[in-house]
Amino acid sequence: MVPNQPSPGPRSDRRALLVDDDKFMLEVVGDLLREQGVSAVTTAANGAAAIEAFECSATKPGVVPCDPDMPVNDGLQPMEQLGARGCAGGVDLFSGMDDRTLHSASLRARFHRLKFLGTLKKPVDKAAFSTALARLV
Repeated sequence: MVPNQPSPGPRSDRRALLVDDDKFMLEVVGDLLREQGVSAVTTAANGAAAIEAFECSATKPGVVPCDPDMPVNDGLQPMEQLGARGCAGGVDLFSGMDDRTLHSASLRARFHRLKFLGTLKKPVDKAAFSTALARLV
């Protein structure tokens, strides 16, 4: 049995922009981000709100976990806009969509020159999420 390792402490330079239309997922993934040492989590309920939050933020996010499947301004649209704005943070896609669709979304993220961290199925697995965030280091 491997002992639990302490999560990294908060770092003022680790910020996230979390995008999902599901309030429960915003809470769950927000908690996972804070457990991984992210000091500030900004949430957005759709793609338009995500771009607004990105533009209004003085300190840009280091990670953008995003559900690409939302009913209003889906998560695919902000990928293009974040890429055009030079987002340097890592993008992590999480969704209940099938693997083929998630793969297509990941190709779109790469096409827009975003630092792609990976895809995760909902419900988000804590260990897999931690592994994806570790790619930022």
